[in-house]
Amino acid sequence: MLVRELSVVESLFGLELELPALGKFWIQSTLRNDGVVLEAYLNGGSNPRLVGILALMLKRGATIEYVFVDEQFRGQGVGTQLVQAAASLAKEQEMPVIKARAIIQDPFGGIFSRLLEKVGFQAYDTASLLRFSDNPQTRQAWAEFMERRGSRICTKLQERGFRTVSCAEADAALMERFAREVETSFPAHLNPYQFLDSREHRVVRDFSFIALKGDEPAAYSLVTTVDDRTLTFQQLSASFKYQGSGAFLLPIVAFVEKALHSTHPYKLLSTMVYDRNRSMTSLLQGFLQPFAVNINTQYFYFLPLQEEARCACGACGETV
Repeated sequence: MLVRELSVVESLFGLELELPALGKFWIQSTLRNDGVVLEAYLNGGSNPRLVGILALMLKRGATIEYVFVDEQFRGQGVGTQLVQAAASLAKEQEMPVIKARAIIQDPFGGIFSRLLEKVGFQAYDTASLLRFSDNPQTRQAWAEFMERRGSRICTKLQERGFRTVSCAEADAALMERFAREVETSFPAHLNPYQFLDSREHRVVRDFSFIALKGDEPAAYSLVTTVDDRTLTFQQLSASFKYQGSGAFLLPIVAFVEKALHSTHPYKLLSTMVYDRNRSMTSLLQGFLQPFAVNINTQYFYFLPLQEEARCACGACGETV
């Protein structure tokens, strides 16, 4: 088995492997962001065959973003050699740890999880991945929620001076005020500008909302897409001043109403809730769960590369 780095020039001519759409996204994203793509070849004879690929991000630490092995060659140690090669490369660049994640319910996710643990990775966090679809069941569940509680809560908030505006409708003055408030009045571990400034996870401004009390930002939600087909609910946050007021519900309601009652190309919605985020876990169990078409568990792993390395979970960031 030969493992080597894919050059940018080679990437321009395409890959021999047929990758899923998500795989193509991660390979392209990794190359655009100065990461490394490793390829595994069966090197028998004069015509080696590409049988596996791995995307390794190196900005803000080393993270294995994607691994794919040709179905014919799974179970033969290809993935193990790719992960070990990625760990060696990260160690050469003096990275303290290398991270990875696996969705346990995916057919390959369980295998990848066991592979990581075999190599020496340790699980340090878990999260629930929720997927939603615009179907009759979802519409009925949402209508029942709004009739039972949602409309009444929103009406009371509006009577107290709250309102909602989409990021597409917000003028420059409001976005400048929002930027100032985010720095001082919102939880620091959620940084909306990691998405607002991203080229890959593009913010869908028509579906991202800011809740205001008068002209003061009280809460916001950010929704992104990578493929123009799936929406990802990335962040939901309320300012310290308005936590407990119910203002966080306004961006959710505005988003769902637009998603269910407007014409758009998006077919699915996904979001992730860290299990350690107790307030969001409570929201998931009491509010979001009935609308989900499926819920998966994602494990986050790390492998120390230096003797003194420790994984500080809080440094990994937190999204909802």
